[in-house]
Amino acid sequence: MKNWVKIQTFERFHQAELRKSILNQNDINAVILDEKDSLFLLGNIDLYVEKNNEKKARALIDDFDGLTKINSFVDLKPVLLFQKVLQNTGIKTILKRKESQKYILDNYELYVENKDVEKTIPYLTGKELKDWSRVLICNKVRQTKYYVDLLAENLINTIVIKKKDSDYHLETISIYVKNDDSDKAKKYISELKNYKLFKEFDSLSKIEKAEELLFSKKIKALIKKDNGKIQLFVKENDIETANKYLAENKEWVVLKTYSDIANALFHKSILEEAGIPSVIINDKDTTFLLGEIELYTEKDYLKKAQNLIAKL
Repeated sequence: MKNWVKIQTFERFHQAELRKSILNQNDINAVILDEKDSLFLLGNIDLYVEKNNEKKARALIDDFDGLTKINSFVDLKPVLLFQKVLQNTGIKTILKRKESQKYILDNYELYVENKDVEKTIPYLTGKELKDWSRVLICNKVRQTKYYVDLLAENLINTIVIKKKDSDYHLETISIYVKNDDSDKAKKYISELKNYKLFKEFDSLSKIEKAEELLFSKKIKALIKKDNGKIQLFVKENDIETANKYLAENKEWVVLKTYSDIANALFHKSILEEAGIPSVIINDKDTTFLLGEIELYTEKDYLKKAQNLIAKL
């Protein structure tokens, strides 16, 4: 089952069959694999869907179970800290670890019961985060992780909250720290110790292409907005190598155009697994906003990328 992924495991067949029916009613193919080959014995009964339907299937299953995803991140600690904030107010939460990384980098997801969504919104907007201050807004998960790691290295805990978090729409990601750590956190973000200004760009799309290229070459690059300027920072000892890669002036071309972010993210993840650089851009010149979404790759990789996507 090369192009299928497991989305849930059950102890009884009827539990899987019920959810399979829900998926089928929404035009999603699903299959059930029962290790014990019996409708009645307990065992590992797995529900599978095709890869390109995984995100929609998970969203439907969660909705069926009466849950709404409110936040997610690649690191556990920021999610746990936000979970603790909600639980201290009496809001019941459920933490899940994603089994698949086919779409985005998020591994840990936080859910609340549907009836508690409205009560949760003031915390998602930061209005009720009384002891926390927002110190940075990012546009990409990877950039958020870089800054979260930077603060963690300096013993500063963080909460990460996404605006309009869903499988299909992500506008911005906010990083919060404890009020007592706010000044220190802003100082570390401003100084970017051991990093050096590498390039300045006049558009976000250009800087994202450069960052994506460096990432594909295993060079960490931090995007920073300062007084209207969009800047790219890299470690001081990576400056020469980064210059060499960008000097090659690789041409980027549109691989595919999408109407929603989910399919674009899915295809991008497939390209990343194959070592093919790619970046998502849209007509609003920012990653993740809704609009005409385009997936770019380097021209030299175009044919290989097209063949890979065509096989899905």
